[in-house]
Amino acid sequence: MKQIPNVIQPKTVFYLICLVILSGSLLGMMDDGQNDAPASSRLELLHADYSRGTMQNGRPLKILEGNVYARQDTLQLWCQRAVYNEQEKNIMLTGRVKLVRGSDTLTAIQVTYYEETKLAVAVGNVEVRRPGRFLQTDHLEYYYGSDKIRARGHLKLDDQENFVHITAGAGEYLPDEKRTYVEDHAHLWQIDSTATDTLNIFSRRMDYFFGEERLAIAIDSVRIIQGLLHARCDSAVYDLDTEIAYLEKEPYAVQENNEMFGKQMALILKDMELEQIRISGGARAVSVVDSAREKENRLEGREIIMYISNRKLRELKAISNARSTYYLKEKKEDKGVNVASADTIKAFFEKNELDSIAVIGGSQGTFYPEDYKGPIAQE
Repeated sequence: MKQIPNVIQPKTVFYLICLVILSGSLLGMMDDGQNDAPASSRLELLHADYSRGTMQNGRPLKILEGNVYARQDTLQLWCQRAVYNEQEKNIMLTGRVKLVRGSDTLTAIQVTYYEETKLAVAVGNVEVRRPGRFLQTDHLEYYYGSDKIRARGHLKLDDQENFVHITAGAGEYLPDEKRTYVEDHAHLWQIDSTATDTLNIFSRRMDYFFGEERLAIAIDSVRIIQGLLHARCDSAVYDLDTEIAYLEKEPYAVQENNEMFGKQMALILKDMELEQIRISGGARAVSVVDSAREKENRLEGREIIMYISNRKLRELKAISNARSTYYLKEKKEDKGVNVASADTIKAFFEKNELDSIAVIGGSQGTFYPEDYKGPIAQE
């Protein structure tokens, strides 16, 4: 009986040729585009339906099509079409592009992957998914050697565990610092678990820390909106764990008809609902009574605390060198104006209307009846 020799099938030959062409030693891990780590493994082509070679501008290219699958170390790459540049050692992936490393998945319309630096440049509907986190952008540079990410164009970050969402024009993920910074119309919003209250922070730039301390630091032209509260300042720090936002550099806030001024301000929330506003350093709280007659209630002191319940002002308390001017009403009728100074002054409100005043410690005051026509002196 005649022995039949072993025959290698044409498709098997194709895969062997592709492996030889695409396999090569890499220079190593990269850090921000720099190559200073030990050498890593080769890029391996594990599957493709079709392959052909061509020349472009004097450079040999290999074109791979149909269910392309490649791998380097723990990074896996999938696409429908790939163009491999043998001289520059990069591969351009298009058509359902997906890069996976562990629980991290990158998808985009197009990705150019540089073997020697382990850099992936992704464009078009770019998404990066990790457990509890999600990123969207137009253009992204992913340094797989250092895990750094740079993004620009319609950037959106979701921290699903903390119900935090961030949008901006550009940003960078810095894993060594456990920090992400974004800039160009940065906007952070946090929604409570019942989706009834939302905290919005706007600024030119924002740093978001996700380590042991979870902080959002907003810088330049900061605006904060939460329910009926609107505030602005030059810089602010929001502590996600304590739910306190610290406003610096001449902060200003409005809660319904009450304007607040000072050198520093703290917005204290509980379960995403505003409970207190603390103002320190030349603290003032002003509310307009009658704009046409230039009547306004005023409370001043070293520190002022505003207590809020069910989104309504309940109490204002001025501490140390407290001074107040309040226009009194009874059943919506004007009853005159009370001017006082003391160690502590408390103003109590009912349905956002002044109900009563308590003057405590070293107090002085003057009551002016409604028909009084002379000047009103400040204590």
